[in-house]
Amino acid sequence: MTVSKFSFLLLAGGTVLSALPPAHCTDASSPLLSAGKLTLTSAISEALAQSPALRVIEADIESARGEVLTAQLKPNPELSFRPALHRVREGDSTTREFKGDIGLSQTFLFPGKRELLVSIAERNVELRRLAIDGLRFQLTAAVRKAFYELLAAQNIVELRRQQLESAQTFQQAAAKRAESGYASDFEAVKSQGDVINARKLLGAAEGDIAAARVELNSLLGRDPSAVLEASGTLDDAVAEWSLPDLLTLALADNPSLRVQAMQAEIAGLNLRRARLARKPDFSVGPSLELSKSEQILGLSATVPLPSKNYGRGEVLIATAEQRKILAETEQLRREITGAVTKAATQLHTARSQLALYSPAYLDQLKAVVAQAERSYAQNITSLLIYLEAKRTYFDTLADYYEAVAAVASSRAALESAVGVPLEIKSSKNNP
Repeated sequence: MTVSKFSFLLLAGGTVLSALPPAHCTDASSPLLSAGKLTLTSAISEALAQSPALRVIEADIESARGEVLTAQLKPNPELSFRPALHRVREGDSTTREFKGDIGLSQTFLFPGKRELLVSIAERNVELRRLAIDGLRFQLTAAVRKAFYELLAAQNIVELRRQQLESAQTFQQAAAKRAESGYASDFEAVKSQGDVINARKLLGAAEGDIAAARVELNSLLGRDPSAVLEASGTLDDAVAEWSLPDLLTLALADNPSLRVQAMQAEIAGLNLRRARLARKPDFSVGPSLELSKSEQILGLSATVPLPSKNYGRGEVLIATAEQRKILAETEQLRREITGAVTKAATQLHTARSQLALYSPAYLDQLKAVVAQAERSYAQNITSLLIYLEAKRTYFDTLADYYEAVAAVASSRAALESAVGVPLEIKSSKNNP
């Protein structure tokens, strides 16, 4: 939905309300845009490039790839050499001769162990890839939400500035009317009160825009107080999804669930590894015994003796860890279901509220204010009716912008809860 900035100028002495041409934020020729406005696309790109969390996971991926290489290695063969001096006493004489053993042995893991270690290491790489994909999406959703909030705040600030300009123009006209004897002192006092109220509303709106800038700057990795201006449109044209379809999509493709499923798979492999660890590895190799008088060639094999309790602790730990992850997966499914249901309900409510501000109603509101301006200038209507018409116009437009922002924010929240981007329909312009 393209948000048009309703701009008008109240002229003293009963001039007609006139609307300025809509200022679309996407106009590339705008001097403000050329001065460095931030689009949603560039904001997302900058946030992804500057995120330290993404760089941490990318380093973890490289580390996990190293674990895969380590798991693929076979045990190195071992070469042993045991030199000795053989002393033999025969009667009164003693003879000495060199004697040594040379052995070569190769350790063989129990069948299936190395393949299992490689599988676990490869899944750890995939786990980190899933994590980085999920983090990228969640960061994108957070930037989108903060961007829409800043864009809406900018529109409201612009509206409040127009309201202040209108109040100041009316104050000047009221002061001249009072000096000329065409209006009472109340009119001048009332106009001054309108200026004060407009300044207060503008100050509050500027506070909201400052808070929105801090949040977006933080996501972008910038100085929180840095000057930042958003350029774009508040678009709520996301495709209509039924709640069952949203839940099906979330439970099938949500990155958090995919990460949890991979963790559950790794937990199952770790349990198999713990059970397989009880199976003995063995070493086999030739040996050569050398002496002056003989050479003995042999073959050696080494197998550890089985132990009843060996590895039982590791099996119990791995079993408990698998049960824990399965329980956490079920808990996560419930949390995602609740989050999607809540976000879908909020989006439906926000859309319903935005639908109250039909283009026909906003056009009628603008016409009523213009008519009130003409009537007041001709002394046909009262001051209070004129001021109430102005107040209603500005407050309604501010509420309308907030409703547009609520739809955009709710859509971002729903996408974040589902975990995947939702299809966007063709956009429509704001009234």
